[in-house]
Amino acid sequence: LGRVPQLGGSRPIHSLHIGNDGAAFVEVLVGSSAGGDFQVLLPSAALMSPGESRAGAEPRRVRLFGPDSLVKGPAQGSWDRLRVVLSQPYCQSRPFGLSFIRVFAAPEEDEAPPEAPV
Repeated sequence: LGRVPQLGGSRPIHSLHIGNDGAAFVEVLVGSSAGGDFQVLLPSAALMSPGESRAGAEPRRVRLFGPDSLVKGPAQGSWDRLRVVLSQPYCQSRPFGLSFIRVFAAPEEDEAPPEAPV
């Protein structure tokens, strides 16, 4: 399953917050409306374990992916498109997807970095 959301602007990406809704794995790629190939921003990451997937346990967990989780080259580029690839190989009987994905731009040089949640 893949989607290509359009981002509001073209800035480097600092972090991602992903709200799961039953998917076992997520991969996020970035691209430009100007063309070219999509590049991997977030390599395939587990959102649920095989046991959780089969049992349907904890399907709506939120995962935070900071700068250390993202591939540095693509994270530092300026992109205006995302391709989100989801899979659920452990349970074919339930629908799966995401409830949300939040993309945080890297702060401008004169901006304060994003505050950590309390």
